[in-house]
Order: sequence, then C-alpha cells, then structure tokens
Amino acid sequence: MHHGQHRFAALNMSGPRVRQMFVFLLLGTAIIFIFTGFFAMIRAKQNSRSSDIGRFTSGLSAETMVEVLAREIPYLRSSVQIPQKEGMASRLTFELATSIDPRDPRTFLGRELPGFALFDTEIVVAGQGVDYTDIPVESAPPPDLEEKLAKDAKPSKDSGKPGSREKQAAAGGKEITKTKRVFIYHTHSTESYLPELSGENSPERAYDNRKNIMMVGRRLGEELENMGIGAEVYTKPFQAKWNRLYQASRKTVVEAMNQNEDLKYFIDVHRDSKRRNKTTHHINGKPYATIAFVVGTANDNWEENEKFARKVHNKLEELYPGLSKGVFRKSRAQGNGEYNQSLSPRSILVEIGGVDNTFEEAYRTAEALARAIAEIHFEATPVDAKPQNP
Repeated sequence: MHHGQHRFAALNMSGPRVRQMFVFLLLGTAIIFIFTGFFAMIRAKQNSRSSDIGRFTSGLSAETMVEVLAREIPYLRSSVQIPQKEGMASRLTFELATSIDPRDPRTFLGRELPGFALFDTEIVVAGQGVDYTDIPVESAPPPDLEEKLAKDAKPSKDSGKPGSREKQAAAGGKEITKTKRVFIYHTHSTESYLPELSGENSPERAYDNRKNIMMVGRRLGEELENMGIGAEVYTKPFQAKWNRLYQASRKTVVEAMNQNEDLKYFIDVHRDSKRRNKTTHHINGKPYATIAFVVGTANDNWEENEKFARKVHNKLEELYPGLSKGVFRKSRAQGNGEYNQSLSPRSILVEIGGVDNTFEEAYRTAEALARAIAEIHFEATPVDAKPQNP
C-alpha cells in the first residue's frame, strides 16, 4: 500500500518543476504560433514566389536539405544514399541562422578572403568552357584615382542631355529611328581598357574620364539604330562616390522612363575586371571581347530579367558561338544585388570585355549584341520596322 502511494506521488502534476516546465512549453508554443501567424500575414500581402523558398533555404547544404526532405518523402531514402547522422535538427537550425556549412570551409572563409565570395555567385547559364574562375567581378578604382577622376571630370555641354545624341546623328546626315526602345547607360562610366590608356599598365587603374566604357555604349546605340531600333544613350558621368553610383544612375533611369514611355529595354554597360585570357574570344580569326550578363536577385523583377538575359545569351550562342560567357545571378551578399533591375522586367547589366581588351574588340561585341537584341525584338514585336542590315 505504501509502495503504491509512493508511485502516485512521483507522477504528481502539481510539483513546482512540472508547473515550470508546462509554463515554458505553453510560452514556447504561443511564440511559435505568433511568429507563424505574423509570417503568414506578411506573405498574404505579397505575391508568393518560388524564389522565396529558394532564398530561405539558400543557406542550407545539399546534404541537410535532402535529409529534411527525406523525412517527408520516404522515396528519397531508398533512392538517395543519406548518411545517418545525429543532431540533424541542431545542424538545420545552425545552417539557417548562419549560412555556414560546418563541412565546407568555403562558407567560413567566403566573406573574409578576397575573391572567395565568388563561389556564392550562381552560374545560371554557362558559356563554352566557363567555370567559377570566369565570374565577372566589379572592382572600384583606388581611392586616390577615384578622387582624381572626380576632380578632373568635365562632361561636354550636350553630354547626357535628352536628344543630344539625336542632334549629333542628324548633324552627320544619318537617319535615326524616332521611337526609342532601348535606354543605354553606364553606372561605372570611367571603366576603361589598358591598351587604350597611354603609359598605364596596372589593371587596378584601368579607369579614365574620356576613353572609357561609354564609347562602347555609344557604339551599341549606333548599331541598334542601324538595325531599326531606336536607342537613347546616356553619356554623362554620375557625380557620386563609387558605392553610391547605382543610386545615382537609378535616378537617371527613372527620369528616362518618365520622359519616354516607349522605352522597353534598359542596358547598363560595364567592363569586367578579369584579364585578357578570360575576356577574349576569337571568331573567324578576329578577337572579340567576351560578354557576360549579370542579374541581381534583390528585386521582384529578377526572374523576368533573367529570362530576358537567357534569351540574349542563347541568341548570341546561335549567331556568335562562344562569345557569351553566360548568365550570372548575384544576390545582395555578392554585390549590389539590385542593379536598378527592379525598374523594368527587361533590364540587364552587361560586362563587355576586361581590362586588357581594346575598343576595337569591344566594338565588335557591341555590334554582335545589337544584332542579337534586334532579332529578339523583331521576333516579339513584328509591327516595328524591320532591321535594315541585320
């Protein structure tokens, strides 16, 4: 009898430790429901996208992801070899919170070692022979050179003003297309090519106020005009610190969109920081500056922009095999991530050549890009005038 009473006392639910445990359990459950409800409410106000799940799970290693899915999909356990490991729940929590995979040293060092973060950039479509060593890289000029460029910047009176390019073309007797479909600009307008800079051989200093990427953008606009697509080229340098240039160029793009509702494509032309062996491709014996397309995922238009970039890449592969290095996806963690691409679903950033290419090589690529865009445009918009000399 005494023994039975002792067992009953051990299960007494009124003890202070048991009450404390239940209080914590109830509080924990309440917090989970609050956060779940809050998250559901936020998501209900936005369009659901598959990319949301992708961004949420991007910090997970493939092995952890498969382990999680296998708990709900038994087929995975029979078809995929999954190592049995303890502590899956704690590892899942750790990887989601830190984006670090304890079994992959790159995730520890990627943010600390220069160049290591490149492995976070996604290669959406790879060109011929392209791997992670071909990923385009943005680099700022040294502080002293940036200061000098800002001090010496002297844009021409007409440079960048609406209609300035049209006036120049009219003065030269060239017929231009009145309806402007393409807006071309250069966020990093001072990016240049070493062979074009007298006495300069350091890739870190391949920048100039006059001989720069804007000359390539002008050629791209001219070739589009020749093919029957009206193009407006903005050639005024943006007055801002390097890390604020995208905000400055964004204002210009918004202004252009407000002034001309016919604009359909927005192209930000850049120059890559890679050396010649990574940025040059020969076609029929002629050297071309390779081209790469960068899509930022930190905006709601990224999937449409990526689709457009894929189309241009595929068209270049068809017309100029090997010229395009591919389409690269960057989040805010690997760079700006926005690139003004939230403004339009047909907005792309293109890298034409690297520090060791020449204007002649970059011009050939600009002509190729113009042809690819023209063919895509006229396939989608047959009511427009046909290209004169595709």
